Amino acid sequence: MMLLIRELKIMLRSPAGAIQSLMFAVLVIALFPLAITPDPDQLEPLGIGLIWVVTLLSCLLAADKSLASDYADGSLEQMVLSDYPLWWVCLVKSMAHWVSCALPLLLMAPILGGMLAMPLDRIGWLMASLILGSPILSLFCILGAMLTVGLNQSSALLPILIAPFLVPTLILGTQWATTGGEAFYGYMLAALLCLSLVTLPFATAVVAKIAVSR
Repeated sequence: MMLLIRELKIMLRSPAGAIQSLMFAVLVIALFPLAITPDPDQLEPLGIGLIWVVTLLSCLLAADKSLASDYADGSLEQMVLSDYPLWWVCLVKSMAHWVSCALPLLLMAPILGGMLAMPLDRIGWLMASLILGSPILSLFCILGAMLTVGLNQSSALLPILIAPFLVPTLILGTQWATTGGEAFYGYMLAALLCLSLVTLPFATAVVAKIAVSR
């Protein structure tokens, strides 16, 4: 719990990254009808997919910044050497990333959906899919950030390495919301979340040891 409180305090002291990700998402959603069409009949079918893609890109945008300062000031090395299990430290990092990036978008989903002329029932399923799917995005983003931390052009490498692994989450999340909660997609998304929770923190911990030793 102390680790999570520390991460949240750091986020509150420098909220620029969270605000940048949120503003990016809002601007894309606001400009999309101007670039395509303001016709609600044409916007509504695109709403769920667009909000999911914007959420994915916002998570990628914030991932690199979540570890860069820890690596620069030596905090990451101290975390590796601390008494806390390293997998738990990595899980807390993922939770902090979710709180700073995905949670604001989740709370803004009704407004974003309304901007795209989505009915309330589809907005409800969109939020349900984001609740299950966005933690997976954060877990993968922290893994990718740990893989590239300290490297030149890490912000360019991160999407290349991680984006392919995010595609199944994107497909399952959008399909579950679009079909109005079809059980198959919901079960698959929940299973993917469970699998990610029990594997990715350990994989990130291994990568963290390699990152501080290079």
